[in-house]
Amino acid sequence: MKIIFICAVFPPEPAPAGIMAHQLATRLAREGHDVTMIVPFPNRPDGVLYPGFQRRLRARTVTREGYTLVRCANWLLGKQRKNLNRILENVTFGLSSAWAASREGCPDIMITETWPLFATLFCTSLARLWRIPYWYYVQDVYPEAAEGVGIINANGLIARAFRLWDRYLCQHSAHVIVISETMRDLLAANRKLPLECLTVIPNWLDEATFGVWQGDSAWGSEQGIPSHVFVALFGGTLGHVSGVEVLVDVARIMKSDTGVMLLCIGEGSRKVAMVNEASRLGLTNIRFLPFQPVERVPEVQASCNVAVLTMHPDSSDSSVPSKLITYLAASLPVICAAKAESAVARTVRDAGAGIVVSPGDPQAIADAILRLKCQPETAQRMSRNARLYFEKHYTLERAYSQFSSLLQKKEGCKRRN
Repeated sequence: MKIIFICAVFPPEPAPAGIMAHQLATRLAREGHDVTMIVPFPNRPDGVLYPGFQRRLRARTVTREGYTLVRCANWLLGKQRKNLNRILENVTFGLSSAWAASREGCPDIMITETWPLFATLFCTSLARLWRIPYWYYVQDVYPEAAEGVGIINANGLIARAFRLWDRYLCQHSAHVIVISETMRDLLAANRKLPLECLTVIPNWLDEATFGVWQGDSAWGSEQGIPSHVFVALFGGTLGHVSGVEVLVDVARIMKSDTGVMLLCIGEGSRKVAMVNEASRLGLTNIRFLPFQPVERVPEVQASCNVAVLTMHPDSSDSSVPSKLITYLAASLPVICAAKAESAVARTVRDAGAGIVVSPGDPQAIADAILRLKCQPETAQRMSRNARLYFEKHYTLERAYSQFSSLLQKKEGCKRRN
């Protein structure tokens, strides 16, 4: 089957969605499918072109994994991450990726996993022109994600217009893929979609390459972290939806406990403000580092004792952080600061892999960290449960079997009138 897969992030960018797209393309190519990945030139998270890459209108190569990789130019987000730059990035990638796809010839199916709404519209319009099915692969639901953190007014004119627009995209797709059951229910209700038109395929990690680190880790000593310190890790995007800024208050509360360190690894829109506030308060028990090399991530996580997952108090299941899967795969107990009914909170409870506390409550997060520090047997039990739950629910093998099954039924679903 000839497949065009359009994705807004891709390695060497560290975004999990891009890494998963690469793994899926590799597996599809290995199974004999003719796969073309259409992606931007690498620039995220900083919005600056990576060294060694020269931006052109279109650059096409055949990878050693067997799929075709087409990189196309778009407006770069830039380090200031201004709203105008976000819009231009979205629009220009939609135009350039649709043009690049047109150069590849008509496929049997198109998969779009890109920014809503402009970038998706141009690509899906091409699929409709070709009269081929397209799958709308949703990692974040907009405008609900923007409404939840106050970027746009909840149910305001812009939000209602965007919802109608996204409803159009959903209703004209052959299938909508979402990453959680709560996201499926949200789209079914807000976009008037029958449940049979939506398939839940949770995000994943390649279990063959992401095992639990065995033996000693040199990473902690390289960073000057004493071996006796209890390390609570936040690893991922420090963005609006994450509610991660609460960790500065957690560090302030725990300032007198020299045996605990909060470690924030990643980039995002909230990072600069967090660094400045921690510096203003004179906090030495919270440290900020950039994303680490992918090959060292298991070793990094082995240097930590617990993982922290925070969500904005007003966020909904329009966005589900993939960092949770990484935590589970690393066999780390999870402190989940999110709404009790959210997908991430349900997962942590179902897995028996951690403690769920209210979002935005620094005292509750601090208490949970101290509880796991003082109860190593509890932490070890949660650690074992985390990896077992990952192996059952979040592996590449499981995800690929779902994609393969969908490809065999690619004619799509019947809609309600």
